[in-house]
Amino acid sequence: MDYNQLIKNWHFKASEQDYFSKFVFEYLAFIAYLKTIKYIPEDPSKTFGDRVVIQKLKQDETIKTSYLRKVNEDRLLNVTWQELKAALDKAPLGNVSQTINAEEIQYWNCSHARKKQKTPEEKALACGVLHSLADWENMVEFWYSIRNNLFHGAKDPEVERDQMVVRIGYVTLSRFMEMFV
Repeated sequence: MDYNQLIKNWHFKASEQDYFSKFVFEYLAFIAYLKTIKYIPEDPSKTFGDRVVIQKLKQDETIKTSYLRKVNEDRLLNVTWQELKAALDKAPLGNVSQTINAEEIQYWNCSHARKKQKTPEEKALACGVLHSLADWENMVEFWYSIRNNLFHGAKDPEVERDQMVVRIGYVTLSRFMEMFV
């Protein structure tokens, strides 16, 4: 299978729909890129799960540096992340179950392979927010949390905040994917 073409097709398809559809298609391109091109297990008979590649991305200093440079240089991207930061400062991002024990909440402020490796300082930080426009691990976690909330039915296309969060998810993830397609 030509994964490069598949990823490009999902990425280009994302530009054709409403923001909810756009985000879903962009996320498919994103996770396919991570799992089939960027982070491939040494044993070709094995595959990494989504959480594993998300954590690997959070630890990838090269991609982090490139994307954060883009955030600083691209006015739309910068303003979009600022908009999200302000919104999350008022009301942090939750999850489907709205419990603090949900896995996606536990991975906020965590770039380690496992959440049990979080330091006391990382555990003390607020979850569901961006701490700055250089908060790479929570930018990545934001994309993953939006995906989880969408796929598990917690985002409503009629709710203004959900519309805003998904729009920002698409815009910021699309700019990320432009670095690879």
